[in-house]
Amino acid sequence: MPNDHYRILCTRPIPASLIADAAGHGIDIQVKEFIRISPINIPELQQHAFQPNTPMVFTSAHAVNILREMIGTPEVRNNICCISGNTRTAAEQAFPQSPVIAAAPYGIELAQAIIRRGDIKAVNFFCGNIHRKELPDTLTSAGIRVNEFVIYRNDPMPEKVTGHYNGIFFFSPSAVSSYFSANSIPADTVCFAIGATTAAALKEATNNKIIISTDVDANSMVQTSISYFNNNNS
Repeated sequence: MPNDHYRILCTRPIPASLIADAAGHGIDIQVKEFIRISPINIPELQQHAFQPNTPMVFTSAHAVNILREMIGTPEVRNNICCISGNTRTAAEQAFPQSPVIAAAPYGIELAQAIIRRGDIKAVNFFCGNIHRKELPDTLTSAGIRVNEFVIYRNDPMPEKVTGHYNGIFFFSPSAVSSYFSANSIPADTVCFAIGATTAAALKEATNNKIIISTDVDANSMVQTSISYFNNNNS
């Protein structure tokens, strides 16, 4: 392993265990949030959002965790369709009596998996005020009713960053937009993207090198950076 130490800016909180793991490989991860997540109260949510035989759909762990906080101790038994990685893990922990019946890395693929089942007529989609439209549009086009519940706000928190970083972790297009609204980056800084959608946003914002994590979760982001800096970076 090289003796060099690398600095990475992480644009959202990640588990302390992952930061410690990276430190053990000579990588210093510093966290600075560029997005504020705020719950939106929906009166009578529990009455309207859990119809029998209507799966819950999640494309972010934020939606899972906020819904869980809103409804208290869950007795929900609706099936779940969700993005894989962090979102699926959060869903399985938050709603242990609700089986995951469809999962995929991206929204369009998740919509296709829901359609392929052939037995879903409607879904309850829990989301933020900023979300991509591929999933609801694809389901609607296939004749599946999408009941959309916007349960949180996703607000930018741009901040000027000082100091040099060898890499920056981005977990969403919103974070990309927030970061670059106040900052530019040196040509040698590597951008790490949680998935193809975030990578696409980065391509519009910078010409720097972009590396997509091997999976859509924080652990994969960290492991991808370890591999890059300690094995592939010459």
